Amino acid sequence: MVDAKPSDGAATQFARSVLKQNLQVKPGEHVMIEAWTHTVPWAVALAQEARAMGAHPLVTYEDEDAYWAAIDGGKANLLGTAAQHEWAALAKTDVYIHMWGPGDRVRLNALPERKAGAAFRFNDDWYKTARKAGLRGARLEIGRPYPTLAKAYDFDESTWSHQLAAATMVDPKELARRAAPIEKALAKGKRLTISHPNGTRLTLGLAGYTPRTQVGRPVVGDKSRPFDLLANLPSGAIRVALDEKVADGTIVGNRTCYYDDGIATEPTFEFENGRLTSAHYASGGDRFDTPYAKGGKGRDQPGFLAIGLNSELHNTPQVEDIEAGAVMVSVGGNRQLGGKNSSSLFGWSIVARPTLEVDGKPLPLPM
Repeated sequence: MVDAKPSDGAATQFARSVLKQNLQVKPGEHVMIEAWTHTVPWAVALAQEARAMGAHPLVTYEDEDAYWAAIDGGKANLLGTAAQHEWAALAKTDVYIHMWGPGDRVRLNALPERKAGAAFRFNDDWYKTARKAGLRGARLEIGRPYPTLAKAYDFDESTWSHQLAAATMVDPKELARRAAPIEKALAKGKRLTISHPNGTRLTLGLAGYTPRTQVGRPVVGDKSRPFDLLANLPSGAIRVALDEKVADGTIVGNRTCYYDDGIATEPTFEFENGRLTSAHYASGGDRFDTPYAKGGKGRDQPGFLAIGLNSELHNTPQVEDIEAGAVMVSVGGNRQLGGKNSSSLFGWSIVARPTLEVDGKPLPLPM
């Protein structure tokens, strides 16, 4: 098995791509890089490349073992307290780079809700400070691969890392080119049909909601997209809220659903007259059933549609919806995309390489 850690050359190429193509760092800018134990090689490369571009990097470091020692020692509230010296640096930051931490997301997901909430209480204040500073940045999925999570997903960690690195380096201009005709069709269309030989045949409604396209560039100053000042990398997806009253037929997923600590497979959703009438899985169905029971009003209505654009991914954990040619249909809330459904549920099924029609006309998908 190939080592999951990047070679110096691979890390340098990755860092250069992120800083130039996605974040467009300029000489003299202040770049803050958040590093954890497992992401140090990537952070070092980002700092070196930022400096080579004439920018001023600052790397903040959190040790994995020290973090868990604080959690186990009853210091979750301290971890969740806004640190004023860090906030002062954030206020002077032009570009911010986040890599997922702590690395052990399985352990994190197992924390009691109260303790996890205390440890991340700083989050709202962080975004307020970041928006006030006008910074732009990125959340790098390259920080997600970790031994415990790779085991939970039954996915080779090095393969995961290599796919993420390659997908992150896809040019935003190319993603935008692939997105343009799809975005136009979704904005103007009324009815969408998804079909696949695996048994998928589903009709959905498009209610005139504005599609949102992610191509790997941060969006700053848009009040309707307050969290997009950090671009998700790798990127490449078009998402649009669906008509909450229209859905008839079946979607059979042929891509894994990757949750924070495990998986569900082959999600099959059946709809009639705009309502979900059945949801079953080959495995892991409890990961849907439990939040569905708590989802409230709208949990059985269509949520949103996503179409993937990134050709460097294949059933890749946590970014399965941005694989080129992958079509995701969700049930539950879609307010984050301008829809009317406020359910707390987010359930989804992804079918890769289906046939798509909008108002009876074929809509070619990127492959």
